Amino acid sequence: MTPTANYQIRPYGKDDLPVLAGIYRDAIRHRGPECYSEQQVAAWSSFPDALRDFEYWLTSATTWVAVDRHDNCIGFTALEEPGRISALFVAPAWMGQGVGYGLLNHLLKEARLGSCQTVTTEASEFSRPLFEKFGFVVLEIEHTEFKGVAFTRYAMQTEFQRGSGDAC
Repeated sequence: MTPTANYQIRPYGKDDLPVLAGIYRDAIRHRGPECYSEQQVAAWSSFPDALRDFEYWLTSATTWVAVDRHDNCIGFTALEEPGRISALFVAPAWMGQGVGYGLLNHLLKEARLGSCQTVTTEASEFSRPLFEKFGFVVLEIEHTEFKGVAFTRYAMQTEFQRGSGDAC
């Protein structure tokens, strides 16, 4: 586990699934209305309703969970091959306390250890500033659709300065 001031980061465990589904939903419902329509928030936050698909999404990546001192999940992040961040969500009660920053920092350290030179993501309106703090730049503004609802997101990338080698 990676310790921080108020929480630790550990690998995802199967028992975390229902709590992470709730964090996903709650984070979107809490922050989403700042940047997205009611229809967009409803569609996006409904992804965990298909729990098998949500579980596959978590387990098909390397997923880390931030937990408080009682091992209660408070956030999570996931890295897919080859170097794509597929998740970064924090429980609303823990937003603004450095959990997202700590999770992203942990993920990027793990990516470097895994020989990644390039890490990518598709950021939302509200996660984009955090990724920019870590040196990610917008490569493209993407227009996508989920459950028949249109979304705009930001294809972002950061590169590590390393010796020779390919992206992980």
